[in-house]
Amino acid sequence: MGSIIDWFKKSFGGGTPPGNGASAKNGDATPPSKSRFKVMTFHHTPNPEAAQFIMSEDVIRKGTKTFESADAAQGDAMAEALFKIYGVENVYVKENFVTITKSPVVGWTTIMEPIQETLEQHCAFYETCDEDQQPKVEASDILEQIDVEDFPKLTGEQKRDVIDAMLDHAIRPALANDGGGITLLAVEGNVVKVHYQGACGTCPSSTTGTLQYIETFLQDTLSKDLTVQTVDA
Repeated sequence: MGSIIDWFKKSFGGGTPPGNGASAKNGDATPPSKSRFKVMTFHHTPNPEAAQFIMSEDVIRKGTKTFESADAAQGDAMAEALFKIYGVENVYVKENFVTITKSPVVGWTTIMEPIQETLEQHCAFYETCDEDQQPKVEASDILEQIDVEDFPKLTGEQKRDVIDAMLDHAIRPALANDGGGITLLAVEGNVVKVHYQGACGTCPSSTTGTLQYIETFLQDTLSKDLTVQTVDA
């Protein structure tokens, strides 16, 4: 477990160094079998309660997977195992990383090693994603077909497609770099309702600076009458 644990110890200091070969769950001499995935490094995110674990290869074919509770994790081996770790509150999967959001009552030094062990033992490649349940047209196709001046005249469904395409191009890549994401839930009149994922979910800046940026971006590019609200899914 050298790289990530050594890096973590160097960054945070103190405590018994993780990664000394002892399991955080038991003292079995024979370790459990592991998946092909390895945790390569650990990234801080703007949210102090969320961390991004970069894996050795992509863990999902496309899109994202979000598990927001132990109940939601039922049936998924990796998510179930992660939620058994005290303090884990959210699991978000995208590309080659897994973002873990924890409770403020537990420190990273306490759960870092069991999280890494769980990821390396239970991580498996996801063939499907949450977005498969809501198929959508390619963002580039939508933006090529729609004239911005016609936006106010579009139907609610068309507005939703355009806004989602704009989020794909200008917002989601930046959020993904910080271990998070955003789902467009609905467009009701001029009100755009979104739900944050991963590290963005409980990040203070997501409900202030980031939200304001998204709203201003949509107002400047599509319609000055648009407002953006965050909603719990």
